[in-house]
Amino acid sequence: MVGEIVISLAAVIICAAAFINAFSFPGGTSDGVPGAGVFPQALCSIIILINLILIFRAARDKKKTEPAAEEQKIGFRRLALIVLCTAGFIVLWGSLHFVIICSVYLILVGLILKQNMKTYAPGAVVSSVLVFYIFQEFLNVMLNN
Repeated sequence: MVGEIVISLAAVIICAAAFINAFSFPGGTSDGVPGAGVFPQALCSIIILINLILIFRAARDKKKTEPAAEEQKIGFRRLALIVLCTAGFIVLWGSLHFVIICSVYLILVGLILKQNMKTYAPGAVVSSVLVFYIFQEFLNVMLNN
């Protein structure tokens, strides 16, 4: 119960920050076309609403907490490591080439999840290159290079 509330509160805070940040995006046009911030704000609003419902339900349903099994503890550790890797990815985003940072991130996630690195590592690099190429060439989204 407490874990659900804490995670939902964290999600509400992150979405509120993203919602506020979306006000800095370009505004709509005079002929009624919405600006770039409309979709992120709508998505944040939906996520905030869902998390508020989860908080309300968790507070209402007072069930006994059971000690976590060993599998759950291992899963929580893996989750924490993946969150740390994601935070590192975000921090290093502007300072390294996208293909390098994305490949390293995916390989680290594969190591955390105990994947077969003989096939996973090349797939991670190829995936990073494909994402970079698709965004650069087809979507005209300039990633850091």
